[in-house]
Amino acid sequence: MLGLNGAAAAPASMVALGVLALTVLGGVLRFTRLGHQGFWFDEGNTAFLVQFSPGKMLALIPKTEGTPPLYYCVAWVWSRIFGHHEAGLRSLSALAGVAVIPVAYGVGAKLVSRRAGVIVAALTACNPFLIWYSQEARSYSLLVLLTACALLAFAYALEQPSPRALTTWVIACGLAMATHYYGAVAVAPQAAWLLIAHRQRRGVLVAIGLVALCAVALVPLALAQHNTGHDSWISQAPLGRRLAQIIPQFLIGTNAPHRQVMKFLAMALALAALVLLFAFGRADERRGPLLAGSLVLSGFALSLAFIGVGADTLITRNILGLWLPAAVMVAGGLAVARTRTVGIALTVGLCAIGIVAAIGIAVDRSMQRPDWRYVARALGPQPAGAAPRAILIQHFRTLLPLSLYLPGLEAASARHPPVVRELNVIAMRSPQQPICWWGAACNLIPSTLQRTYHIPGFHVAWRRQVLQWQIMRLVSSRPVRLTPTAVSRSLHTTTLRRDELLVQR
Repeated sequence: MLGLNGAAAAPASMVALGVLALTVLGGVLRFTRLGHQGFWFDEGNTAFLVQFSPGKMLALIPKTEGTPPLYYCVAWVWSRIFGHHEAGLRSLSALAGVAVIPVAYGVGAKLVSRRAGVIVAALTACNPFLIWYSQEARSYSLLVLLTACALLAFAYALEQPSPRALTTWVIACGLAMATHYYGAVAVAPQAAWLLIAHRQRRGVLVAIGLVALCAVALVPLALAQHNTGHDSWISQAPLGRRLAQIIPQFLIGTNAPHRQVMKFLAMALALAALVLLFAFGRADERRGPLLAGSLVLSGFALSLAFIGVGADTLITRNILGLWLPAAVMVAGGLAVARTRTVGIALTVGLCAIGIVAAIGIAVDRSMQRPDWRYVARALGPQPAGAAPRAILIQHFRTLLPLSLYLPGLEAASARHPPVVRELNVIAMRSPQQPICWWGAACNLIPSTLQRTYHIPGFHVAWRRQVLQWQIMRLVSSRPVRLTPTAVSRSLHTTTLRRDELLVQR
């Protein structure tokens, strides 16, 4: 056994109750207010894709997405059962996020000890980064679950490469990479360990070969999606800033109340856990955490190698498959027998920080995803039989996700300008950050709403503040052909090249 499941361990029934309680806690944190936030752009893509037939959806994925199709196939079925709305579509990720908790216990117990397993389960249940992606209709929560299952199967296969353990590992690895290409950074180091430890075992070689075949099979799709340039924005952000985000976001998520204080406090507690591991841990207590740490470092090195071959898409969410082995290493220090009381205190501190950060996000709109539902409600439904209306969104060039909430919305044609009697201008206020890619309000580019827009025939009807948006409605007493030239001439705080002119028919 790699873990220490014997001495000073709590009764199995108490451990099971503890893990169950932590799973319930994790479920509460993930399912509470699941539909409170609207879809942001990336989630809008998911909601858009799953509305099509399976064949049409699979044909669109290479053109619109940068990830493999497995998550979308599961989400397509899921949405037919639980609905296309926010809570229904996100519940898939929430359920996957809850399921990670007992798997995390199994990984910690197998690699280190039962005590470490409970600690890993606690850290998983309360981690605000995992909670954030458990409440998002994207593939990341499912990626964490599948890489966690692969890690658990790896732990068993490393100790004894039985057909059952190897088969489970191959399936979990294949599914993880079919969910997200960065699943490879989690499973490749595991394959290397198995090869080193059991290179004479034919079953191990066959298993590694099958996982390699799964990876190779995904290469043509990955190259096709890479050539679309959908993820090119990542490489435009300074690599140093992206790297600096990883550890804080692994610990306290994308945002938190009093973020700087919380960040340094969480980092100090995690560092203290590592000090306990190396200063007070016995050799057998360090073995499992060091193995987990080697998986993290190897996976991170592989992520950097991707950059070297021209695939620079390294941001924290893409390497979420490395979160669990990193947590196992930290939990190994918190579970050291000689410093048990200190370890418990540090664990409580890390979990408390996570819960405070998660609650802070749940109650603060500036930390949440922009909710375009409120914009749609402010604009109101299109009156039956009325002329089309125009919508100008400043500094935001896409139909999504507003088109999910306003039926009949499309990009205005320069060749055939719409004839309208109403123009709605939308500007945004947001706490923008230099690198904000996780869909919160800081992902929006701030813009300034003018006092008026001088377009012949139109006058201001009303002006409203809706959450972080400002909306102005201009109306005309007669139908007006609204040309891009007329709109462009009226703009003083922006330019039409940066804006999106839409029409709702």
